[in-house]
Amino acid sequence: MIHQQNISFFSLLIIFIHFCSIVSANQSTHKIEILVNDKIITNYDIAQHFAINSILDNINVTSENKDFLFNKTVNELIDMKIKQAKIKDYDIKIKDENKEYYENYYFQSKRLDKDKVYEIISGNDLDIDALKEKINTSIAWEQLTAGLFLHTISISDSEVSELLKSDVSLSPEIAKRILTNKQVQLKSDKYLRDLRAEANIEKR
Repeated sequence: MIHQQNISFFSLLIIFIHFCSIVSANQSTHKIEILVNDKIITNYDIAQHFAINSILDNINVTSENKDFLFNKTVNELIDMKIKQAKIKDYDIKIKDENKEYYENYYFQSKRLDKDKVYEIISGNDLDIDALKEKINTSIAWEQLTAGLFLHTISISDSEVSELLKSDVSLSPEIAKRILTNKQVQLKSDKYLRDLRAEANIEKR
């Protein structure tokens, strides 16, 4: 669960600016930093996701971890642009009436307090649309990769039995679902790596 600490967006930005000198104090400045094929990532995108990721992961940004967090944010944004392109290619859409359900699922799967996350983001003048874009991309990508790979996966009875031995609280149905989801995730990760290797990524 996310802690009840008040995370200051401006303190995050101060560290971020000191580290990479690409984020303007004026958030209306949107300088292109990275091109992923024909899609752009701006300094504003990086700053917003840098802060939002720190909140979602409940991480205090320090001089020791800022390099890692910056690179993680940039790589996640590159991956997000690649995912969005494929989501568009396959015409994957989340219906408006289902968005709240999937949003709740996103927070529950990460064991996050949805209301607290929104409270912290709103209280620190962060862009709530950046968070929603992150959530919607994650959900649509799961739907896309499940459609692509679920039918290719076969889980044996012996695999289910081994998992049940290690966790007696599971039912056979749940155990099979866990194993299936792991296989889909492995194929999804490889698919994304292959797409990234083919992408034209240009850092300005």
